[in-house]
Amino acid sequence: MQPWKVVLDEDAFHFFLARRGNERGRLITIFNQLRNDPYQKTSYTAKDATGRDLGVLAAQPFLITFWLDAAVTEIRIVNIQKVNLAN
Repeated sequence: MQPWKVVLDEDAFHFFLARRGNERGRLITIFNQLRNDPYQKTSYTAKDATGRDLGVLAAQPFLITFWLDAAVTEIRIVNIQKVNLAN
């Protein structure tokens, strides 16, 4: 089996590029964790407009929305959001 690849959709890619270095480093760590265990338990699930199952992973301070394309072993990152938790 070939290793999983992380693929960012355009909006997710632009979000990633707009982050500062330490946040990009955190995102790369999260992407690597997903690549190493693509079937890990997600924080919650959703469906896109086509009915495809999406996983949403909460990894502070980000929410990463993705789906798995097992046929080509790709993790498709479709959305990244930064979540600011107020105390």
